[in-house]
Amino acid sequence: MDKLKNSKILRVVMLVAMSIFAGMVVAYYWDNDSLESIKYLPMRVLIFVFGYILIQISKRFVFRKQNWWDWLYYIGLIAVILPVYFVSDTSLATFQLVAKIGTIFLIIPVGFDLVQLFKEK
Repeated sequence: MDKLKNSKILRVVMLVAMSIFAGMVVAYYWDNDSLESIKYLPMRVLIFVFGYILIQISKRFVFRKQNWWDWLYYIGLIAVILPVYFVSDTSLATFQLVAKIGTIFLIIPVGFDLVQLFKEK
């Protein structure tokens, strides 16, 4: 297990996978503006979100170090879930903005982790 904790290759693979999943979720919300597309998420978006969560959880178990930015992805998850339950015709513009800006918080922790990875010797 100690070898895994020090493996930069594993960290890079996890970060690349997380950035792909986060990028697909962000791209979905930035490309779709209808009420149906925000309220009824397609299965592929849910799979991307679930994959992101699984990698984030496994990253916490493999690499015991917790950073303050590791909690930012919860904002992105909330931005994905809120429109599903609360969007209506009258609040569509507000929830579109919440979803578009909020899902960017899925990418921010990956960016900080990459910066930290490159700063290590």
